[in-house]
Parts: sequence; structure tokens; C-alpha cells
Amino acid sequence: MGYLQNRVVAVIGGSSGMGRVTALALAREGAAVVVGARRQQLCKQVASEIRAAGGQGEAIALDATDADSVAEFFRVLHERHGRLDGAFNNVGRTLGSSSITETTLERFEQTLAFNLRSTFLCLQQEVRLMRDQGHGAIVNNSSIGGSRGFAGLQDYCAAKWGVVGLTKAVALENAAHNLRINVIAPGLVATERFELIRSQQPTIIGDRLKEIPLARPGSMAEIAETVLWLLGPASGFLTGAVIPLDGGECAK
Repeated sequence: MGYLQNRVVAVIGGSSGMGRVTALALAREGAAVVVGARRQQLCKQVASEIRAAGGQGEAIALDATDADSVAEFFRVLHERHGRLDGAFNNVGRTLGSSSITETTLERFEQTLAFNLRSTFLCLQQEVRLMRDQGHGAIVNNSSIGGSRGFAGLQDYCAAKWGVVGLTKAVALENAAHNLRINVIAPGLVATERFELIRSQQPTIIGDRLKEIPLARPGSMAEIAETVLWLLGPASGFLTGAVIPLDGGECAK
């Protein structure tokens, strides 16, 4: 029996990176994984990988910034599975770096949409389904930028701090409904984008590594293992928590 055997888990933003690796790990532990993201073809590839390995995986179209798209994703999921036991809201991105005096209102609002609005919309639908069934666990993905500031990324930091506050408030609101809602705050992680930057601008990565007490980036597998733990029974007394996955950076 896997750690998450017979559970239905949604992975929002599961087409690549941390989302993809986590979706595969969830399936290995017995979960039926439903993957959603804007890059639908990549989502289908992840679902195919899961099935090829003997797991249960499917892809449903989703734009996490669009309320109607989010509602339809969870309507279809519930129609097919009848319940939702867990969810990993792996949404967010940066849109560049600039001084606050140079950051356009359009970029600021887009960053909030990609990071905070999308988390809110998914969380809202997940909570509705889980309340009806009387149980569930949710993990939101914030960032080290939700615990500290980064010059030039004021829009991203504001959004990710918002994800932390949103998580804590909704966790308190739903504890009486037997829902657990936590948030991870990854620092530097060796994603595909990390490898691209390291190949093109190694000095930037070298400088960032100097800020990390463990002197290395985290792995996507380490992120996945933490999400698995948070969605499973071993973390049953944990809710409203921020889990720093940053190699000790914020401890400084």
C-alpha cells in the first residue's frame, strides 16, 4: 500500500518543474493524480508518464487565473472521481525585475494574477469540495520571497506574502471542517529554469548559492517529498504552517 493509496489529488501547475515531479511522486504512492495547467499538451504527457508507470493519471485543461476555467476543472474532476482528498497549488511566476518606480501597473497586476489570484481561485473550489466530504489536505506553493524581500521583485514578493497570509486565514477558517491547509516556501531549487540560468549566467547562481547555509540548491524531489508528507496522514496535526525549503536561508 502506498502512502496515499486510493486518494484523489489535484496538482495545479503540474506540467513541468516541481509540479511535474510532485505529480509523478504522488502517483507512485498510490494517488489518482489529476494534473491541470495552461500547457495542456505537457499535462497530457505527465499523465501518460504516470499511466506508463502503472499509476492513475489524467489531465484536465485549466487556466488558474480564470475563475470559469478553475470552476470547470474542479467540476469535471468531481464528476469523474466523486471526491477530492488532496491538492497541490503549484502556481506562480515572476515577470522580470525592476525598481518600483519602473514597474508598470500592468506587470504588478499580472504578477498578482499568476501568483495570488490563481491560488485563491483554486483554494476556493478545493475547500468547497472538501467541506462537503468532511476531510482534505491542501498545500499551497509560496516562495522564500513570501518570507523575505528581494530588491526589484516587489510585485512577486507582495504576491507570495499574500499566499502565506491567505493560507493561514483559510486554514483557521476550515480547521473545524477537518481540512488541513499548509504552505511551502521554497528557496533556490534546481528546476529547468535554474539549469538554464546557470548555463547562461553562472555568476548569478554562484552569488545566490553564497546566501544559502547548505551551499546548494534544493532538488525538485525534495520539494515533492515534503508535499507528499503534508498531504498524508503523518502530518495530521499540522495546519496553517509555513514550511521553509530554503537550505537555511531565512533562518539567517
